[in-house]
Amino acid sequence: MKIIIPILTILLIGCGQTPKPKDETIYVSIAPLKYVVEQIADSGTRIEVLVPETTSPESYAPTVQQIKALSDAQIYISTGLIDFEQALETKIESIAPDIHMLNLSENVDILEGECSHGIAGHDHGIDPHIWLSPKIVSEMGYRIAGLLGEIKPDSAQIYNGRADRFARRVDTLDRYIRQAVGGAKRNGFAIGHTSLTYFADDYGLDQIAIEADSKEPSVKVMKQLVDSLQRMGVKAVLFQRQTSDAAARTIARELPGGRAVEFDPLAPDWMGNMYGLADSLHVILND
Repeated sequence: MKIIIPILTILLIGCGQTPKPKDETIYVSIAPLKYVVEQIADSGTRIEVLVPETTSPESYAPTVQQIKALSDAQIYISTGLIDFEQALETKIESIAPDIHMLNLSENVDILEGECSHGIAGHDHGIDPHIWLSPKIVSEMGYRIAGLLGEIKPDSAQIYNGRADRFARRVDTLDRYIRQAVGGAKRNGFAIGHTSLTYFADDYGLDQIAIEADSKEPSVKVMKQLVDSLQRMGVKAVLFQRQTSDAAARTIARELPGGRAVEFDPLAPDWMGNMYGLADSLHVILND
């Protein structure tokens, strides 16, 4: 026994030093990406979201516990455009070099959050909301299928088939949106936080954002915005639940018959949310 015990001890120590196999969990940065992954991944796949539903990604920072869990995951998927995503990507590369990372903004034409009102000194930076463009999301499905197929080659055809089915559903959504916003009385809409740049670009709409670089406008700029919206006949202002709605509500009150309409760009049910946005814009553009 004196000889056997040390040998067993050595074996146990050796087992303890064996690299831990990667957890097959998929982490995504924001909730809408979870929806897309669910359409492609195997049933029962564990998919975790980093940013809580009520938190703005612009002010979010991952916890120590999340970073630890993420380092043990198999896949991390992000837009690659939000500040915390970019900082986290660098950190992951150093602590978990074997993790499969997918940056969904690669090969996407990145747009600035432009407005049509042309107010001097009211500029907007890069808009990271690529997931609000149906055509970009359709391509996301294929990129996710490609990554999963690399990890599980025997299932690659299955993943591609799911991506095809998802793309057809997105095509149906696209036709619905075009019917909802096409031929409207106006093509301009107001929104508190620049988030529909890609959507507006897809459907030939003019986005008029209240905030500039995530900052509320000055009193002077708000007056100019109200005057511009009145001339256009705009009566509604979309606002995002994760950010301050003070400026959007203030401007809505100054518009004849004006109202503030909530829109959640981070809604977990991406498809249902996009149909809801189309319905809201149909009303807003025809008021």
